[in-house]
Amino acid sequence: MIEKTLFMTSFLQPNHLGRFIAVSFLLGTLVFGFALDNYSFVSQTISEIGSMNSPFRFQFQIFKILIASLILILSVLVLKYARRNKVSILPAILLLCFGLSDLGIALFPSPHPVHNVFGLSMTLGYLSPLFFALLWPNTPSGHFKRVSLMFFLVILIGIFLNLSPAFNPELYPLKYYGLVQRFLVFTMFIYIAYLGKTIQMDI
Repeated sequence: MIEKTLFMTSFLQPNHLGRFIAVSFLLGTLVFGFALDNYSFVSQTISEIGSMNSPFRFQFQIFKILIASLILILSVLVLKYARRNKVSILPAILLLCFGLSDLGIALFPSPHPVHNVFGLSMTLGYLSPLFFALLWPNTPSGHFKRVSLMFFLVILIGIFLNLSPAFNPELYPLKYYGLVQRFLVFTMFIYIAYLGKTIQMDI
């Protein structure tokens, strides 16, 4: 019982939790994608793995709900950290919005009309690295603000490329849209791992 409690306490540390979220999501989406017949990582979106017509609909839905729930837990830890250190809670709230949007995507798989609404709402969460860079103090190493801003710039490029088919469908061949989406989403999850590590170092 004591060992189990110690394990849970260790797991819920921002460093371990952030890294677990990122690695689990990246590996999970790869495993499900490889298991799905005729699925293309290059042209198809992540949501198509768990679409209503997918044989892995319920398995992928459970997986996504788990990931979203862990993001929400991490967001609460970040929020507590912000209050304890008297820094802005806005970045933590934006991260919380990312988790809620991800949960909505999981609960309403594609092509449910609400699915894309939650997908667009993830833009709020994608803004979190910018506000971490602007509103939080730097770490002793002096890297946090710069790294957060760099992540945001990469994410901004990803957002532009993801939305460009709506206003400029000839910008790049749409057969590569799966890679474009992964570029955006994977970058955000890597930032989540970085954020957890940074907060842990400062606790």
